Parts: sequence; C-alpha cells; structure tokens
Amino acid sequence: MITYVDLETAKAAKGVRIVATNAVPSPWGEAAKALFAIANVPALCVRSTRGDAAVREWMQTHNVPVVFHDAEPPRSVWSQIVALASRLAGPGVLLPVDLERRVETIGLIHEIAGEDGLGWNARLMMIHASFISDGKRGFPLPVAQYLAAKYGYAPELIEAATAKAIAVLAALAGRLGQAAYFHGDRPGALDAYVATFLTPATHLAPEDCPNLAPALRTAFAAAADELSTHVPASLLALRRRMFEHHLGWPIEI
Repeated sequence: MITYVDLETAKAAKGVRIVATNAVPSPWGEAAKALFAIANVPALCVRSTRGDAAVREWMQTHNVPVVFHDAEPPRSVWSQIVALASRLAGPGVLLPVDLERRVETIGLIHEIAGEDGLGWNARLMMIHASFISDGKRGFPLPVAQYLAAKYGYAPELIEAATAKAIAVLAALAGRLGQAAYFHGDRPGALDAYVATFLTPATHLAPEDCPNLAPALRTAFAAAADELSTHVPASLLALRRRMFEHHLGWPIEI
C-alpha cells in the first residue's frame, strides 16, 4: 500500500519512504512504488519537485526515486531498491529463490532499467524528438537541453538506441511466452518493471494519468510514436493486468 504524505511526516516515520517525482510517471519511480505495492509492504511516498530544496537535502542526491528504510542509508539505484524490496517481502516473493532464475531476472531488469536499457533509450528518443522538432515534439527545449547533457545524448546514438529498445521488448515477450506473469502465477519484480517501463512506449490518454502535464504528455508521446507498434500484445496484456489488478488505475503521480 502506497500512502502519499508530506516531507515532515515521511522524515519522522520509520519503515519504507519513497521520494518520487510529481511531474511524470517516471518508470524508475513507478517501478519502485510497484515493488512495494505487490509485495504488500507499506510505503509512504513524498512527491518531489525540481525546486524543492528541503526534499533535495533529505534525498542527498539530485535524482529520484530515492528509497529510505528505517535508519539505513538512502537508496537511489534500481538494483539497490530491488534488493531492499525483495528482502522486506521475503524469499521468493519478488525475486526467484533459485540462483539461476534470479540472475536471469535481475539481468532482464537491467536491460529495462539500467544504462542503455529500455527506459534509458526511450528517454534519448524523447530528447531527440525535441531537438529535431524545435520543441514541438518531445520535451520542451530547455528540459531537453538539460537532459541531453546529463545523459549523454548525441544524434548519432538514436538509431542504435531505438534498435536496442525494440530488441529488449522482443526478448521480454519471448521470455514471458504465454504465461500470465514472468514470476509464475503472481507478479514479481520483473513484472513490476515491465509494466511501468512500458508507459513511455504506449500512448497515454489524459484519463490514463490525469495529473500528467500536457507538455510532458507530449514528451512521452514522442517515445510511443517510435515504440508502440513494436510492443508485443503479450506485454501489453501483462501491463494491463498489472495495473488493473495490482497497481491501481489510473496512474497516480
């Protein structure tokens, strides 16, 4: 269960606290929330804005999501967050107990959430769309310029980035096959990451994420324009199943 609270409430609390952006359904942040939701681990969530100095000071980093647990150091890397959620959920709930299957699962999540993964390359596509359209598509130009410097955008990277994203989608569909979930008869960490990282690859209607600002809806649409026809039907069905039965719909940010 995810409960949205203010900063002071979160700082005073124990247990799991998540800082996530309130601007977009960032796949990294939505996946973090999804992990604790499907593991039935209660979590408090603080909405962050770029100019919120108090939240930034608590986070000790410039990126979201950040996950706190009790007095442990904050976690901001997807692998750290998965490890924490898996530990709190208990053996076999989010990650397979079997070592070989666990290694495969974590490797696939890396292809989704890691550098040069599905989410990373979708973001490069959004940046690229902004530059080649003078901000009419993709991010607003100032946002695109900031992100381009931060994530190493260059026009010559986009062809390979698109091909890599499409290849990851195909590999995930091959791994899922005809199963309802990657994790078996119930969702696990890989299901959470696939469902949330497909958001930029699918066109979001206003009712799908009501609080998403129109300018940033345009940014997500730029990635969906390139990827939506390459998302296999089995992955779309998994995403729908996850949000309808486990994560809640519409997407709340």
